[in-house]
Amino acid sequence: MFFRWRASRRTEVTSCACEPEWPELRATLDGHEVRGVPSPEGSSPLVWQLGLVATCARCGAVYPHGWSVAARD
Repeated sequence: MFFRWRASRRTEVTSCACEPEWPELRATLDGHEVRGVPSPEGSSPLVWQLGLVATCARCGAVYPHGWSVAARD
C-alpha cells in the first residue's frame, strides 16, 4: 500500500472560536462527513493513512491535536 504524502501538511495552529472549545470534530472522506473524537495518545493509524484533517463542526477551525474516528452509533 502506498501512502499519499501531502505537501500541504498543516503547520499553523488554529484556535477554535466556539464556547466550549472543540464541541465536535468532523472530517471529510470521499464527500462524506466523518465524526471524530480527541485522542490523547495521538492520531489513529486510520487518520494518518487516509490523510484526514479534523475541523470544528461549528466554526471550521483545524484541530491541531491527535484525534481518531468516532465509533458509529
